[in-house]
Amino acid sequence: MPVTIGGALRQKIIFTGKQVMITGDKASLECRGKIVEIEGDMLILELFATTVYPHEMLRQQKAVNVSFVVSGDATYSFAADVSSYNDTAHILQIRQASPMERTDKRKFYRLKTSKLVYIVSETEQGESWLQAGLLDISRGGASILSPVPVSCGSDLKVWIPLDEVDHVIETVSRVVRVLEGDEGQVIAGVSFEGLSLTDQEKILDYILKVWKEKKNEEH
Repeated sequence: MPVTIGGALRQKIIFTGKQVMITGDKASLECRGKIVEIEGDMLILELFATTVYPHEMLRQQKAVNVSFVVSGDATYSFAADVSSYNDTAHILQIRQASPMERTDKRKFYRLKTSKLVYIVSETEQGESWLQAGLLDISRGGASILSPVPVSCGSDLKVWIPLDEVDHVIETVSRVVRVLEGDEGQVIAGVSFEGLSLTDQEKILDYILKVWKEKKNEEH
C-alpha cells in the first residue's frame, strides 16, 4: 500500500490531472481541484473554475486534508501542509504531512453502464423531475451525470428504470462525492439510503444480466 506521494505516483494511483477534494478545519473549507504538478512530496493543485473560490478560507489554512477516489478500489486521504496559495491563478501548493490512508473500500461490484434516469430538482415551484445519465451502479450506490449542480452531503431523489429486469428503483440517495466531468459536467457519486431488499436483488439481477450479455457479445 503506498504511503507517500512518490509511492502512489509509481503505482499510478495519482497523476497529473487527477481530481481531489480539499478540506480544512478553518471555516469548514471544502473545495475541489486537480493535480497539475507533482514533485517529491509536493503537489500543486488548480482549483476548478466552477468552484466558488473560498479565498479567505484558504488564506486561513496552514494545513488541509486531501482525498481522492480510485475507481473500483477505495478512497485515499492524507494530511498536508499548505506551502502557498495564489488566489489569482487559483493555485494551491501543499506538502504531504502524513502517510496516505486507504478507506471506504467498495463493498459491492459496480457495473459501468449508460442509461437515462431521472432526478428531482427543487425549485420555487416545487419538485421537478430532470433527465440524468446513469454511469455505473451497484447494490449500494451509483454514479450519476447530473444536469444541475449538487453538493456533497445532500439528498437526491432518483428514479432508475431497470427495463431489463422489469423493475423501477425510486429512492432517496445521499450524495457522497461530486466530480467535474468533461466540459464542466457534474458527476455525483450517490449512496442508496434505505433501499429495500427487493430493490437490491433487482439491481443484482440487472447487473448479472447485463454482464452476461456483454460477455456473450465479446465471444
